[in-house]
Amino acid sequence: MRESASICEVAIITKNPYFYYKVIEELKKAEIEYLTIDFSQKIPAKIKVVITSKEEREKVNFPIVLSGDAREVIEECLRILKPKKYNQLIIGIDPGLRPGIAVLGDGKVVETKKLSSPESIEKTLKDILKRSKAEEIVIRVGRGGGVYQSRILKLLQENFPYKIEIVDESRTTPINKSKKEIIAAINIAIKEGRLLKEKIEVSPTKGEIKELQRQSRLLSKEITISKELAEQVAKGDISLEEAIKLMKTSRKSRGFAEQ
Repeated sequence: MRESASICEVAIITKNPYFYYKVIEELKKAEIEYLTIDFSQKIPAKIKVVITSKEEREKVNFPIVLSGDAREVIEECLRILKPKKYNQLIIGIDPGLRPGIAVLGDGKVVETKKLSSPESIEKTLKDILKRSKAEEIVIRVGRGGGVYQSRILKLLQENFPYKIEIVDESRTTPINKSKKEIIAAINIAIKEGRLLKEKIEVSPTKGEIKELQRQSRLLSKEITISKELAEQVAKGDISLEEAIKLMKTSRKSRGFAEQ
């Protein structure tokens, strides 16, 4: 533990000596004070960020835990401890199964991400807003995306008190396929949209239900999930893999033998 522990906002918890050495090196370069504590010790109330290795991350129960490459961890740590302030922050979202996000601070792109699911947007946005402050915050979502867009909009309405705009993305689709979600999100963030006033409910179409049933056959190589399960998947209540398992269990209970 360092002598300046009383003013520290960063704690390191790791038993990985190599990771510890690299993190300490980067912390010193950035002139960030830190504590070194054990997994068994209580994390002090003044700590804002805990740093640990990827392998040990699940052992740490704390709101903000950083792990990974030492230099990237410290860069992220600086963003959290010293949040940037803007007059206007615009968050553009390209809706889909794996949404793209772009953050504009006073008109400049400051951050981009490609996410694993619509539901991961909640944590991602909360993390972004912890390290970026603004007088005005606007969230812009592309018009496409079907049921995935509905899931995203519903999540935003339930968790964020900011203005939400729907942007016509018919001219925002990028040529670069490898980064299409990111580029589309940037284009969506730049373009003004229609203010969302109506309350969003998630109602998958018949076509979306059939597509999920088709995907279940491809994934399982034998199982077609029911319309009811497909609707739950479409709404984000369960995953496609979970729906397939439930369908298999249902078949077994009715006396069908597994192939």
